Amino acid sequence: MRTMSLMFMVLLLVGAVLVLGGGSYAVRRIIASLEERLAAGRTPDADPLTGPELQVGGYVPGPRSPEDLPPELRARVRGLVALGRTEEAVRMVGERAEVDEGRARGIVAELGGAGPGPVLEP
Repeated sequence: MRTMSLMFMVLLLVGAVLVLGGGSYAVRRIIASLEERLAAGRTPDADPLTGPELQVGGYVPGPRSPEDLPPELRARVRGLVALGRTEEAVRMVGERAEVDEGRARGIVAELGGAGPGPVLEP
């Protein structure tokens, strides 16, 4: 019984050494690759912190108010509402601003200057 648990512990120890050795090898290869790029004058891939703001988690907040939308989209939505094409304006805000239909209806209602009428009610 004791020899089996001793063999099991030795097997675990050998496995741990292999995992740590493999990780160390991978890290050394990555560092060597980065050093080669820097020595050749190539910069490493773009730093993610200098690019667009990183999104953490699965929730992506949409615009909270019409002022958060691009001016071109606001003008286009106002024009569609003035022409009576409110549903098309709601779809456009939903697609371009990546918000749900309820929020898109609210934004269109605010941009249209009137409260939600019969066309804007869900």
